[in-house]
Amino acid sequence: MEYTELSAYDLPAGTVTSWTPRADAGRWQQDPRALSPGHEAHLRDSEPGSWIGSVMRVPGPYEPEPLRRAIHAWVSRHEVLRTTVTRDAGQGWRRVTAPAEAVAIRDLVVGDLTGNQVTALLPSLLADVSPTAWPHCVLATVVPESAGHFVLAFGADHSVMDAYSQLLWFEEIVSLYDAARRGVPDAELRVLEVGSHVDFSAEDRKLAMTLAADGEPVRRWLDFLGPEAAFPRYGTDGITHPAADAGEAARPQASRSEPLATVEETDDLSARSRARGASAQSGVLAAFAQAARRVHGLDRLRFVLPMHTRYAPQHAAAVGWYVGLCPVDLDLDGVDPVLREIEARPGEPAQVVDGNALTAAVERVHAAVSAGKHLVRYSFARIAELGGITDGPHFAVSYVDTRFIPGAERWSSWDARTLRSPAYGPDELYLWFLRTHDGLNVSTRYPDTPTAHAAMDALIEELRGFFRAFGSTGTSEAVA
Repeated sequence: MEYTELSAYDLPAGTVTSWTPRADAGRWQQDPRALSPGHEAHLRDSEPGSWIGSVMRVPGPYEPEPLRRAIHAWVSRHEVLRTTVTRDAGQGWRRVTAPAEAVAIRDLVVGDLTGNQVTALLPSLLADVSPTAWPHCVLATVVPESAGHFVLAFGADHSVMDAYSQLLWFEEIVSLYDAARRGVPDAELRVLEVGSHVDFSAEDRKLAMTLAADGEPVRRWLDFLGPEAAFPRYGTDGITHPAADAGEAARPQASRSEPLATVEETDDLSARSRARGASAQSGVLAAFAQAARRVHGLDRLRFVLPMHTRYAPQHAAAVGWYVGLCPVDLDLDGVDPVLREIEARPGEPAQVVDGNALTAAVERVHAAVSAGKHLVRYSFARIAELGGITDGPHFAVSYVDTRFIPGAERWSSWDARTLRSPAYGPDELYLWFLRTHDGLNVSTRYPDTPTAHAAMDALIEELRGFFRAFGSTGTSEAVA
């Protein structure tokens, strides 16, 4: 599994069809449930052409009518895909929602295209979403002339989708398509007992409105951001040096996705982290912090860690935007380097993991994350409003364990990928660590400059060296 841009996906030549939810204007109903503060901030700040999505090769023959029924069932199951916003008389936003029976799925055959034409066209089809115009999710298929599969992709606005929703989609849509091909009735296809993100948004707003400008959550964020209320950057000009002129901000960021560790290496770090009362997330973040330290001399990392807010069981399999922010201030000053060099054979230095240093680094990460984790449940958009914060994250690190998501064991055979649209900016560094059935992968975006490319090369190679050290001859003695 990789989290990447669609340009990195191998799209075939074939017949392209767009699939778009539609509902008559008279079928929309006023919905009293409030928008979350994050949704309102997204309506204000989102940039045109920004979207997220997923793509896969669906096994089996392409049958348009069962696919239509499967897409309709998916939209019916998840209320957030059938809701949107309108302006009220006071120029604020109000929610309207369409019942499942009011929605139809329209298909439009674009034509038979070459591989290059598909690669050029598909991003524009999936990017045709916005936070203010429904539908907020569109789909497309590419059917090769002769193959035992077809490509299915969707693009969605972030207001109705998060990373878990992207990952849940693979198994759900394949299961729905298989059931539709078997003739399962529509009423049965639509049944899925999950919570509604629309309900969650209303509760999120209620909680956000209990916050006060002088309350602990706002004070904690302002302490993290400092006197200028500015989000921290990576900390070295090698990757995130601000642009010298305004024109630089329009440059698309570089995007890459790389394997970092095998299943065995990842499991080893996870087990050692758990033995110290921490999680695999702490182990992976400790590895990254040590890499940043060795490559760029950074003893302190301050970043934002996105974390899910799917606390209630009914929201575990729901489509929606269930994400909060955790401020992390990680100081490794005084912690010995985790990797050290020994001479395995005369003239052949090797790297091993120092167990004591690993313990100290993991414990520091665990404490730093724990210190901010309770803030995740509070809407940062509301905190920003109360605290006068106008800046946005420049340095974010994410960790997601995907192994227990339904269908994850089949993602490789489906060539499944989660997608993000191209991003722009001179001073942002985002990293997404994904633990899968194949090991550990990192996806990242950063300024597209020679210096930043070289710095990222060094960081990724250092991370690989960290995990390779777990498999080296002397590792078991060093980390025992």
